[in-house]
Amino acid sequence: MTTASALLIDRDILPLAELFSLVLDGQLYRVGDAFAATDTPDTPSLRAHAFAALRPGSTVADRGTAAWIHGTRSAPPVRPQVCVDRSHRGRVSSDFDARQHALPDGEVVVLSGVRVTAPLRTAADLMLTLPRFGLPEALEVRHLLELGRASPERLGAHLARTRRHGSTRALTRMSVVERTELPTPVSPR
Repeated sequence: MTTASALLIDRDILPLAELFSLVLDGQLYRVGDAFAATDTPDTPSLRAHAFAALRPGSTVADRGTAAWIHGTRSAPPVRPQVCVDRSHRGRVSSDFDARQHALPDGEVVVLSGVRVTAPLRTAADLMLTLPRFGLPEALEVRHLLELGRASPERLGAHLARTRRHGSTRALTRMSVVERTELPTPVSPR
């Protein structure tokens, strides 16, 4: 690989078999449906860039896709999860898991030109929509709260104000989030 290569490489540039061969050779790693050179840092900006190639129109990455972009998941959902802001109505392909919600100011951040739900909003969306909720999901929510510099109390207040489907269930899940602590980072010696 040369340093002149594109930030992300996809099957429009090389055949998929060749891309996976380069992964096996340790020269590339997977970033969503694209690939990056191993010396390219895996950042939220890079993951947003990978999502940008797929996203339809003015949709906003939300739920699992937003969690992946923020770095709390190792892989994106099979069907990208997006939100269509009610003020930007439009049709979205069935290849996407699309929902329509109002997105007030402060609930969306822009990464590499891609609109993504902010960490607090993403945490709330996961609390409201995940079919199961245990320790792994609580850890993911705590990580999102850490990224958004928000407390479980702030998330609880946010959920108490919402009128969205699943809000009662989400509030009962708060006890798991409150009891869950992020692991302490190990300092290098």
